[in-house]
Amino acid sequence: MNWTLLQNSLLVSGLTTLLSVTLGFGAALWLAGLERTWRMRWLAIAIFALALPPFLVTNCWLYYLGQAGVWHRWLPLNIFTLGGTVWILALLTWPITLLATLGAWQRLEAAQLESDMAVTGTAFIRGLLLPLARNIMVQAGVLTFALALNNFAVPAILQVKVFPAEVWVEFNTSFNTMAALQQSWPMILVPLLLLLWFKRRNTSWPTLQSTVSAKLFRRQLGKRWFYVCGIGTFIVIALSAGLPIFQLISAKRTWTELHGAVAAGQGAIWTSFWLAAVSATLCLVLSLVGWRLPVGLVLWLPFLVPGVLLGIAFIFLFNRPWLSAFYQSVGIVILAYCIRYLAFGWNGVAHARHNTDPNLNDAARVEGASWWQLLCHVQWPQIGRQVMATWYVIFLLCLWDVESIVLVVPPGGETLALRTFNLLHFGHNAQVNALCLTLLVLAIVPLILWQAGRLVSKWINIFRRAGAMAIPLISIPLLVTGCSGSNSTERSIESKFFSRVQVIGTRGAGIGEFNKPRSVAVDKQDNLYVVDMTGRVQKFSPEGKFLLFWQMPQTDLGKPKGMCCDKEGNIVVLEPHYQRVNHFSPEGKLIAQWGSHGTNASQLTLPRCVAVNSHNDVLVTEYTLVDRVQQFSARGQKLINCFGQAGEKNGEFNRPEGMDVDASDRMYIADSCNHRIQVFSAEGKWLRTYGKAGTGLGEMSYPYDIRVDKAGRQYVCEFGNSRIQIFDANDKPLEVLGGVGGAPGEFSNPWSIAFDSKGNLYVADSQNHRVQKFLRKTETASLNLKGGVNR
Repeated sequence: MNWTLLQNSLLVSGLTTLLSVTLGFGAALWLAGLERTWRMRWLAIAIFALALPPFLVTNCWLYYLGQAGVWHRWLPLNIFTLGGTVWILALLTWPITLLATLGAWQRLEAAQLESDMAVTGTAFIRGLLLPLARNIMVQAGVLTFALALNNFAVPAILQVKVFPAEVWVEFNTSFNTMAALQQSWPMILVPLLLLLWFKRRNTSWPTLQSTVSAKLFRRQLGKRWFYVCGIGTFIVIALSAGLPIFQLISAKRTWTELHGAVAAGQGAIWTSFWLAAVSATLCLVLSLVGWRLPVGLVLWLPFLVPGVLLGIAFIFLFNRPWLSAFYQSVGIVILAYCIRYLAFGWNGVAHARHNTDPNLNDAARVEGASWWQLLCHVQWPQIGRQVMATWYVIFLLCLWDVESIVLVVPPGGETLALRTFNLLHFGHNAQVNALCLTLLVLAIVPLILWQAGRLVSKWINIFRRAGAMAIPLISIPLLVTGCSGSNSTERSIESKFFSRVQVIGTRGAGIGEFNKPRSVAVDKQDNLYVVDMTGRVQKFSPEGKFLLFWQMPQTDLGKPKGMCCDKEGNIVVLEPHYQRVNHFSPEGKLIAQWGSHGTNASQLTLPRCVAVNSHNDVLVTEYTLVDRVQQFSARGQKLINCFGQAGEKNGEFNRPEGMDVDASDRMYIADSCNHRIQVFSAEGKWLRTYGKAGTGLGEMSYPYDIRVDKAGRQYVCEFGNSRIQIFDANDKPLEVLGGVGGAPGEFSNPWSIAFDSKGNLYVADSQNHRVQKFLRKTETASLNLKGGVNR
């Protein structure tokens, strides 16, 4: 047991609960004194705050209090702390106590308040309101504690070590299922205790109409308490809901990045919408069919435990050869969503069905109505609105979900939320804003469609009665479709330049296995080097045979990314989170290590890619606080050049991710979040730019790497489009290699590419957890060999 990790987790959960319950109780005091119309409006805003994606709220506070935050100069608070995590989690969860407390106060009767009119203010709260709400507040606190303990996204982004985030990191590093489960026992025990707690207790949720008049409640509460709580509630709502939305729409770069982010993420946008819609619909269908079964409480367990544990369980169960077709399809995502959020549908439907008019039900049965007729013609008119509201809640949860699928996302199954989380985890806030805005638009699409449908014609009633059943019948085949899992490791391909493709490695942490390989390099003897999320550098022969490996010196802060082979034959490996460059011999011996953290010239801030020119100078790209390229002497002793800054103009960068140098020392930069390639002279002078956001020929989606052969052809590795696009020396597109999939020759978020001396192309196929080798055709290989190949 890691006691420090347990202490951190308990501190985060306990302090979040204390702050959340305090804020929620104060808000309940104020809302209970409002008239029905205003109470309804403020409750809607509070629920909106509860429903906001965690990464959206986190990104807002990074914008204001991050290392380069807007408020950081006059409010030097560090958001990357345990306290910052508590603050954000409390802003996400305080409406739970608000809703629960208002529900408890529904038992108030006017006679209780009128019996002693002198009991007001603090005495009124201490003597009547607190005793009446104590049990329900404890339940809300326990629920908040469990949700905070098992929250994954906020601590992971803020780099705070708590159980869910560390289990994710550890499993990503070792793939040790048993170790992950052993470390996770507190995250399973707490939800189990919570379920036992709720099994013996009834929960009341608020109605819009209180049993006590608002005027009477305000009089007993007193003006001082009412106005203080009102001001406090307004501030809390402004910080938890108003500020994130304001920051989202007011930041200029949200709108400048929007077009590119949407164009580059068309597939992820559509995938997010239909996966959430289908999953929500299936949850309701299962609930409508089986709501009588006494399993409603048990179904809350998958929701209350961290989603990463669900992902680990899915890998253990489905990552098998005979299940590969399902494991590598979107069916795995839909199954994860349904298991995690079925409790909302099951309990929502059960609650609605229990509240139907029994007399109408009995009359229909006497008339011989089947269960389908009973549902469509008698019960649906009574429960339809509540069931559709439940559908919408599940839709939103699936739309925001990251942790349930982060470990098992199949080829082509990347959602907008997952892309947003990855970008935010890597520190690119502007793109996150644009994608969050897109997500919010997706969130209201069902509401727009619903309202539009009601106005179109009367046949919408048919949809309201049977549509919830019709959609999943259409979508069920999608559960078993998608990228087929192929056991083949080699096949021929149609290409002007390559004849066949070979697969090297499989998913795992063992010898010759990979976990999200992120960088590849080839040495002078054509040996392949691969670095992945385990923090290892593995070496393979030209035939793909494992030779040796070495572990990077440190991996606690983050994993290595960025490799090349220098002119001396050494392997250069970057450590972005340690801001340093390492030179290893081909046998893995550390020869040199240099770099210091900072934004000044010669210092490094999250270096991403490394290359060498003909003089053996080392070129490094950086992003976040600076977006630039720096040129150093061979071992970093001297800074030779520094150019570039953040922006969208020619010569400016938006996360320069990959780089290569041609025979004339011209530099080709993969300007990833600007979705383009920029070319610079050997002196760092801008020459030309090509590419724009999109999925068509010549368009790009997050180009993460680039290589140039001696013929001047440029090979662009597109992370977002899962393909390699080949351009001629004049930047004209020639052909596309691959596409989304899991078969040989297909990709899932490729990250890096490299050439060997024969012109064969190696691709780090990250989400497929393998490296693919594209074998060069003889005639094109001979052309490349005339001048050698730049690596």
